[in-house]
Parts: sequence; structure tokens; C-alpha cells
Amino acid sequence: MDLNIYIIDDDISIRQILKNIITSKQLGNVIGESDNGEDGLNNILLCKPDIVIVDLLLPLLDGIQLVSRIKKIEKQPPLFIMISQVTAKDMVVKSYEEGIEYFINKPINVNEVVTLMKKVIEKHKLTATLKHIESAFKLLNDMKESTPTQEQDTFGIRERVKVILSQLGILGEAGSKDIMEMVTILSSNRISTKDILPRYKTSELYKLLSDYYREENQLEESSEKAIEQRVRRAIGKALRNIASLGLEDYGDFAFTTYANSLFDFQEVRMEMEFIKGKTKYRGKINVKKFLEGIILFANQRG
Repeated sequence: MDLNIYIIDDDISIRQILKNIITSKQLGNVIGESDNGEDGLNNILLCKPDIVIVDLLLPLLDGIQLVSRIKKIEKQPPLFIMISQVTAKDMVVKSYEEGIEYFINKPINVNEVVTLMKKVIEKHKLTATLKHIESAFKLLNDMKESTPTQEQDTFGIRERVKVILSQLGILGEAGSKDIMEMVTILSSNRISTKDILPRYKTSELYKLLSDYYREENQLEESSEKAIEQRVRRAIGKALRNIASLGLEDYGDFAFTTYANSLFDFQEVRMEMEFIKGKTKYRGKINVKKFLEGIILFANQRG
């Protein structure tokens, strides 16, 4: 997905040039702009952009002061790109000391902006991927127990499924609850039998969960048809999200991890082609493959 970019410069023509470059070269979404440091500071804290392009010399609050304040407030500040005609070494050194790694010189050069923006975007994606991997493994390791009880293991499975659904971008979908319950039920069956995963028909999976909801008096969620619709919608959205990630970055962590393990890869490729407008056919989902893949991931304890 595109990164969000905020621009701060007291020259409206500079802001317009930068917006045109970013838009025409599809470098991200310009979500706002300011002509002074004070407004820029407040809007950055509100909008939380991924990248901020900021002029060094600004009214009310200069670029270095703005960066310094943001970094004291935000635990995960945006990446900053400084724009300036200033070539004085002491100003450049001060900028580096405040954590500014990138500079765009005035007058604006299109090629320079595009090259630099691509570097910054790549760094942002790499940093985000590393943090994602680190947090995911931390959670998985926290759940690790040498001799877990079935209750402890069930809790661990639920937490690991949450991580996976979050990485797929569907944790907030209605069907994610159904997926989590089915994975927990099937995983518990596996734990108790110490056997391979049960080979249910898809229709049996929906009935299994429907019966479970009725036993728990969750009657409003118990319809087999409603469960099927929610699950298919959630998995369909996961497929679209993974395909989009693949288009943006073929080496993306979630894409490389799940594109072939939770989906038929040719269907992911089909969805990618659909998103690019090269075909009118969307990729298809395989509910059983998706659930079995989730179960295998959820039962890994490091």
C-alpha cells in the first residue's frame, strides 16, 4: 500500500512541484501540507504520516526544531527529508544530529526527488518488515511452553492466529472470529489425538462451528450459511490484500510467507492481474487450504 507523505514549505510553488512529482511518479499519497512549522507540527501529530518533506527555514518553527520536537513526542516518528538552499556545514551537521538523513536541494530537480524518495520508501518498508517480523516472533516465543496444557496451548493458538490474521489485514473482519474458532476447534482435535489434521468437508466445518455457537448460546451467529458467507468474505479480502502486497513488493514478508501456503499461488497471480486491470477474472479462494495453512502456522511453537 502507498505511504502517506506530508509536505511543509512556505513556498506554495515548491509544495505544488513536490505534489506533482509524487503523484505523477506514484510515490505515495500526499495527505497534507503546511506553510509554517507550527501548523506542520500539529498536523503531523494528528495525521501521523510515514514520510515528511520539510523545509529547513520555516516561519514560526524551523525544520530542525520541528524534527527535534516530533522525535521527542513520537515513539515511531516518520522519516524526514529536508529541503534547503542552505549549504553551510554547521546547519547540515546540526540536521544530521537531529536524525535527518536525506536532503533535497533547491531548486527542485525531478530526478533527484524521485531517486531520493524511492530510497526513503525502501528504507521505510524494510524497517516496517523487520519490526513486523520481530513482533511476530516475540509473540510466538512468548507463547512457547515446554509442556503446555491443552488450555494453555489453545490460548497460544488463538494468539498466533490473531497475529496471522493481522498480517493478512483481516483481523477486524466479521469472518475472522469464525476462522479463529474453527482453527481452535480443529487444532484442539489434533492436540488430543496426536494425529494428522482432520479431513473435514467444507460444509462439515460450517456445521461444526454452527453447532458450537448453538452450544454457547450464540444463536445470532449460528447460521451455517451466514458463517460460510463471513468466512469466504474474510478470506477473499485476505487474497486481495496479499495480491496487493505482491504488486508493491514481491519480497514483502507477508506475501512471501502466505501467498503459497494459504492460497493457490496461481490464484494470487490471477488476483494481481485483476488488480492491474489486465483481466476481468479474479483469483479464487480455497477455504480448506486456507484453514489448513492457518492451523499449521498456529501450531508451530518456535
